[in-house]
Amino acid sequence: MTEKIPQMSQPEKPLSQKKEKFSYWALTKEGASFAEISKRKKALAYIKEKGWESFEDFEIHGIEIESITKGSRERTDVWEEYSAAGFSTPKSVETVKGRIDLSGPIFGDKPQEYDWEAILYEESLGKLKYFTLDIGLTDKERHWKTSESAKELTAQLEKNIKNGGLNVDFPRAHSLGQAALRRALPEIFKEIKKYIWEKCYPLAAVDENVKDLEFKIDTEISQEIDQLTEEKIIEGLENRAFDESIFYQGEGADKFLEILRSQEYKLANTEMDLIKDHIDELAEEVGDKIIYDLGAGDAAKVKPLLQKQLESQDQIDYVPIDINPAFVFAAAAEIDNPQVNIQGEIMDFNQSLEDKLPDEPKTFTLLGNTLGNGDYKFQKSLLKNLSNSMTKDDTLLVGITLKKDLQETLANYDNEQGREFVMTTVRNLGFPEDKVELGMVADEANNQIKQIIHIKEDLTVKRGESEIEYKKGEEVTIFVSQKYEVDELDKLADSTDLQITKSFADKDQQVQVVVLQKK
Repeated sequence: MTEKIPQMSQPEKPLSQKKEKFSYWALTKEGASFAEISKRKKALAYIKEKGWESFEDFEIHGIEIESITKGSRERTDVWEEYSAAGFSTPKSVETVKGRIDLSGPIFGDKPQEYDWEAILYEESLGKLKYFTLDIGLTDKERHWKTSESAKELTAQLEKNIKNGGLNVDFPRAHSLGQAALRRALPEIFKEIKKYIWEKCYPLAAVDENVKDLEFKIDTEISQEIDQLTEEKIIEGLENRAFDESIFYQGEGADKFLEILRSQEYKLANTEMDLIKDHIDELAEEVGDKIIYDLGAGDAAKVKPLLQKQLESQDQIDYVPIDINPAFVFAAAAEIDNPQVNIQGEIMDFNQSLEDKLPDEPKTFTLLGNTLGNGDYKFQKSLLKNLSNSMTKDDTLLVGITLKKDLQETLANYDNEQGREFVMTTVRNLGFPEDKVELGMVADEANNQIKQIIHIKEDLTVKRGESEIEYKKGEEVTIFVSQKYEVDELDKLADSTDLQITKSFADKDQQVQVVVLQKK
């Protein structure tokens, strides 16, 4: 996706800096009796003793995104209630559902879990088309929803709504708690909205390539996962060894998709041609089992397998699994077939998959040399993880790049797009671009292509409270891509309780595709 995700124009102030913008208004609310004011003063004193600034103060203990449902822009059924109320019916594009844990004077001392729902939809103002993200917060007892009307709210609340870009309609009750709730919700909504923009790539849903497609993505995106990822990054900075998944998060996803679609990336085309040349033999292994595409990318290489399944089935399911929603959108755009039901999964498949997938015969695909995106320890760990999640009825297709001429292979990496892809991650890690120099080398001894940054002067990388020192002259390996000898994978598979049942290589011995099953 080439469009940039809009960011919040002003950073949010920490809760500790928020003043008593609500408490005075609550105490002097028109029509309040002396007794009510007295009770409210006592309540205000009580919450201040507990560390809260005002009645509408809150703390977010975690945000989790459960699912992203992409709808056609022509679909309007989710907006029937708006149409019935006399509003114009917008064209829905995407629905994001999740949970948020909140505490505060109106939520309770202990974190309470609330469901929320955000809808991205298209509207028109004359010839101008724009997209709005509206948010509702719900629980079992209460339901606050969004709409275009906020006429009964105070001027300050309307200002909050305008600043947050939200259209909000609240309950009409006038209790202190609901008044505080009306004040708190726009701030809560802004935090959720910001998280959605950062993690869900909503503008991917308005890309012309997927405008009429409908599919669902289940996700593991959460602030807890974000914290674990951050700890993994800090550990990598300290140990000078990085998890390959960091390359495919954020802006890195777009950069990688550009590489896949480029004419220079010849190995991807070679692998796809190899799959097409042996499609009948591979189809015997895949059968009618659902394909779980690990590291789906743009799904181009798995497409021939899906087309083969459609020769004997009217409808099939396809599950692209990746760490970034942008890849599922790219996969859906590549498939673009109403006979293929896309049920994406956002998860780190380097972690255990046990109990995360349905208990039914499956075909896993691990193509594009994804297995080789790391050293031997990484490769064995990934294969062992997959082996543990497989049964004897499951099949695993693995595509690897063979070692032929590493200098020739290096050309697939050492080009403008490849360098920008790596430098995107280098910048995201926190390295000052002007103090490092990127180098790509062919390590003949280990059959690896390595991306290395040379530290040009002493520097400090800061991540949160961590500061990692690097000295002038250091060489830091950012990424390793393993290349294999023919049939070398057999030994690695054997060590993880897997065995190769079929193997294919192209005539130039550049790429090998193997079929593995449990012993």
